[in-house]
Amino acid sequence: MSARRTLVRVIRRLHLYLGLGAALYFMLIAATGVALNHREGFHLEEHYFTRSWLPGSYRPQDGDGVRADIVVADLHSGLIFGKVGGPVMDVVATVWFLSLLTGLSLAVLGRSIHGARTTAAVSPIAPRPAITASARDESEEREPQVLRK
Repeated sequence: MSARRTLVRVIRRLHLYLGLGAALYFMLIAATGVALNHREGFHLEEHYFTRSWLPGSYRPQDGDGVRADIVVADLHSGLIFGKVGGPVMDVVATVWFLSLLTGLSLAVLGRSIHGARTTAAVSPIAPRPAITASARDESEEREPQVLRK
């Protein structure tokens, strides 16, 4: 196996695991973003999270419960994680960046490995070969084949 194929295999595996990890957190960010955009529709200001669902050091000044809109906003921004929230968001951003970088690398390396054969077969704008009149006549002259058991 060539070095380039080995590199593509490693990058593809890295891209898979980075993408799966980032996708989980991306789904959380997407869900909390939708909830924040529609907080009135979900009545988030009227609902509360109890302390059993929240980290012990999270907003102790709020007593027994924290309004849902505050929890969702802090979850979305990473503030719910306290002092480690900033570094957690940095790690997530780095994972997303690496996932994008490996995906672009796969696109470039994959094309260079397979050469013109892959790009011509995949390209939606590649010209189709013209069917000549003689080829069309030959295909019409053939008898249909019957499949037998």
